[in-house]
Amino acid sequence: MKRLVFFAINSVAPLTLMTLHSSLRDAILSSLIISPLGISLYLYLRSSWPKTGLYDAIQGSRLGKVQLYSWVVSYFLYLSYTLDYAVFYDLNLHGVVAYSLLGLLTLLTGLVLLGRAEMLLIPLALGQLGLAFLYWTPSPAQAQHTIDFLDILNSSLLLVCMTLIPYADGEPKMAWVVPMSLGVGVGSLIAGSFLVTPLSQIYGSISMIGLVMVEGLALNRVFRSQKVNPMFLLTGFLVSVLISLVSPLTYYNLTIAPSVALLYLSLFLAFAYLLTGVGRIFSWASAGLMMYGLYNSFLVGDLIQQVSILLAIFVIVLVGLTLKRKGASTP
Repeated sequence: MKRLVFFAINSVAPLTLMTLHSSLRDAILSSLIISPLGISLYLYLRSSWPKTGLYDAIQGSRLGKVQLYSWVVSYFLYLSYTLDYAVFYDLNLHGVVAYSLLGLLTLLTGLVLLGRAEMLLIPLALGQLGLAFLYWTPSPAQAQHTIDFLDILNSSLLLVCMTLIPYADGEPKMAWVVPMSLGVGVGSLIAGSFLVTPLSQIYGSISMIGLVMVEGLALNRVFRSQKVNPMFLLTGFLVSVLISLVSPLTYYNLTIAPSVALLYLSLFLAFAYLLTGVGRIFSWASAGLMMYGLYNSFLVGDLIQQVSILLAIFVIVLVGLTLKRKGASTP
């Protein structure tokens, strides 16, 4: 149970939310917008803890494989481009120091992908909670009101990785970790309305690394549930890291757009099927927010990113529907 708590805390990246410096009004509005997602996850997990995360809710559908593959590809891409961004851009490291840290993070992520370093979540979660009280100074004037409501929607979507919680090992009586993690995220967002720190880039990189570890464990559980050897996952990850080193910035720009778009596609499909009865009000509201996220990820990208998004979605949908038909025709 304790590991699940640390998993949930890392999934909302509290330090990143604090460094946004949203105004109090905007933080409250963003929290209200994302609340149906938290309610949906709580109701879903309280009834039955899934073996394969949100895929369990849609696997009987014709679009089940599309949801599964888009989720896997999205978070797989996230691993390598996030490590690059944290090391080379957030921390702004260079030379031997940068490559040494990247090598260490790659090793730790590889162990997590094999399910052998789950304990890393504990210091990462405790570190984020501890740093939330260190090296901050009051500065409410730093927070700015958002004029565009769409910016508030985008802020609410920063809590989207809370949807990783169903991919951790748990049981229905532990569903309370969802409102707990939502509370940590909302509290961090509101605290950032009053506080600033000169270490925002360092704090942001710590949150990113915590998310990478959570996603690695989630991917491991999905692969194991589908009876696929996680060594394939590790091999692909190591290859992607090597490719990214050719040009980290180019790799980041090419992979972040399809990764984000595929995540929103997978979550839209999952929430559309997640709950029944009255609970559909919350899950469909969440699905609508995910559809906005998908639309926005396409809208803000440049031409190359837009093409990569369309290509990625086309391939995933084609493969997902083709394999679903083959599976259905098997006696």
